[in-house]
Amino acid sequence: MKKTVSILLTLTLLLCVSPAYAAFTDMDGKNEETVNAVNLLYEKNYISGRSDTEFDPDAGISRAEFAAVMLRMLGNMGENRPYYLKDVTKDKWYYYVAGSAAETGMMSGFEDGTFRGDDAIPKIQAAAIATRVLKDNTGADEGSESIPWIESLPEWAVGNVKTAANAGIIDKNEAFNSDSEITRGEAAVMVARVYDKLKDVRAMTDYTENYETRRPPITIVIDPGHGIDSGLTSTEKRLDDGWIYNSDYNQWGEWRHWKSGEFWHDCEGYGCIQKGDCWYRMENGDRETEPSINLRNAQSAANYLESIGYEVRITRGADDNPSMTKRLVYCYPNNDVNAVADADFFVCLHSNAGGGRGSAYIELSGAYDQTRINPDYAYIGNTLGKYINDEIVAQTSVSEYAGGVISGMPELVLFCKSPVPIAYLEIGFYDNPSDLEILNSEYDMIGKAVADGIDKYCRDTAMKTD
Repeated sequence: MKKTVSILLTLTLLLCVSPAYAAFTDMDGKNEETVNAVNLLYEKNYISGRSDTEFDPDAGISRAEFAAVMLRMLGNMGENRPYYLKDVTKDKWYYYVAGSAAETGMMSGFEDGTFRGDDAIPKIQAAAIATRVLKDNTGADEGSESIPWIESLPEWAVGNVKTAANAGIIDKNEAFNSDSEITRGEAAVMVARVYDKLKDVRAMTDYTENYETRRPPITIVIDPGHGIDSGLTSTEKRLDDGWIYNSDYNQWGEWRHWKSGEFWHDCEGYGCIQKGDCWYRMENGDRETEPSINLRNAQSAANYLESIGYEVRITRGADDNPSMTKRLVYCYPNNDVNAVADADFFVCLHSNAGGGRGSAYIELSGAYDQTRINPDYAYIGNTLGKYINDEIVAQTSVSEYAGGVISGMPELVLFCKSPVPIAYLEIGFYDNPSDLEILNSEYDMIGKAVADGIDKYCRDTAMKTD
């Protein structure tokens, strides 16, 4: 026996030990082509059984499973992320399958931006995918022979299915309707036929990688709080940093909310949840001492996180003071807000003023109406905030402030507009000489504590296991 990747087990898709073909006891009675197809694909590690003894040839196969088999056969499976497929979250076993299928153009998803990887795949879709692969590699075309039943299919599929039929990928004498689902055995035959067409024009290798079992990196956006004084920035810089000039208020700022249920559509004062004043003026963010403190803490945390395998994005540099909205673009791949947010958490690191002492996280509470937001948005952010703050208090000289939690501030812009859970920290009081000394001397320890809090949360919730 040898170890192979099963694409047809559970959503965890862990590596399993697959049997030699002869042990598949449920293949008795299948025709010779089906038997040979299953054997070929198994030997190449493109597909495996449901268990050590069953292939389950009459069961359906999902869109993601079919894509995985084709990608393995083509050698096109890789760590491509499905940025524009809004239903492919990082916990899906086919995360990289969907990304690779979209990247190669083999299977890009539906008009509504979904991949629908768990859906059973109809024969018509499988035939279209097989035909795309065939055309790309052999230049196959529709051919001249007419196939009467082809015209009963949807217009989008006629050309592809005709090509598949005349190329021998599907049986031209056996009509199928557009809703009929392909079985595992039938899929094996279709893929094996494509393999037979391709083997003379390209090298066909066994599948030896395990991309389906790899977890995508956990992505943390770290926001170093307030930036440089707004009075030091030019009009051009303000616009570039996402600030808006509001002639009604005669000031620069940004809108605190999105319109209800819509990302990236500012409320402009109406159609929102009305949590806090809709307008947030730029000068609210002005600080003198805090910007450098926050940036040091953020850079230190980023260094520690990256050293243990996290992907980190920092929202500003030393000479910047972007709007909160501008900072949130880092939740998206390449800052492209038209894609699906791929950050796991947004961690905002502030220091505080007001004469107190110690560290706490700001508790998020209340109703949020953004679209596609995690239903546990507040719970996750609050829990992560507590993890981080507990580590700061345990590992540094900063004491705990107010029991470690500051409540009653749900109107913060980042809370109201973020697509991912936020942990919001107030680390020490920079106007308290004792805390300021700690902040200036222990920033590396604080950064490590932030990183350890994030890492501990991710491990305790099984997001990170290595």
